[in-house]
Amino acid sequence: MVTGAEHEANIAALKAHYCQWLDAQDWDRWSALFTEDATLQVGPNPESAVHGRPAIRRLLTTQLRGAKTLHQVREPEIRDEGPGQVRVLWRMTDRVATPLYLLEGAGFYEDRYVRTDDGWKIAAVRLHRNKVDLQPKSFLIRAILWMHGNGWLKRLSASADRTLGEALYVGLAEGQRP
Repeated sequence: MVTGAEHEANIAALKAHYCQWLDAQDWDRWSALFTEDATLQVGPNPESAVHGRPAIRRLLTTQLRGAKTLHQVREPEIRDEGPGQVRVLWRMTDRVATPLYLLEGAGFYEDRYVRTDDGWKIAAVRLHRNKVDLQPKSFLIRAILWMHGNGWLKRLSASADRTLGEALYVGLAEGQRP
């Protein structure tokens, strides 16, 4: 029988691997942490959620191509949701350095884990941000961000504006964005 402490240690190890393998861009090991039908919500809108392990992997490999990242989580709040299911809130900070910008953020993850025949897996991840510090590294990016912030990019290309907003301000509602 698994004790409460062992249960918490298993979940903490799973999230530690999530951060470690995400930062290492070890996509095979990272994506194996998810259930086949997992959900990842990377924007403020529930309609932006990505469904299924292959789609989650595609999204992150695309968004983080060429980036150096550091994800840190702490202070898990674990709630049992029924047999073999838990929901965990993690405080988080992250740093994403790309050739175009440096993003430093803070907020929390809201995760759902399920026990499978292969052990605990991630069934859902939702990232909520309450702080984003974005530092463009070039004049071009500063100009694009200015256009985004002032509504010009939306007029030129609504889909580009939406994609940029979701990539940069993961989890922040429009009124909360810097």
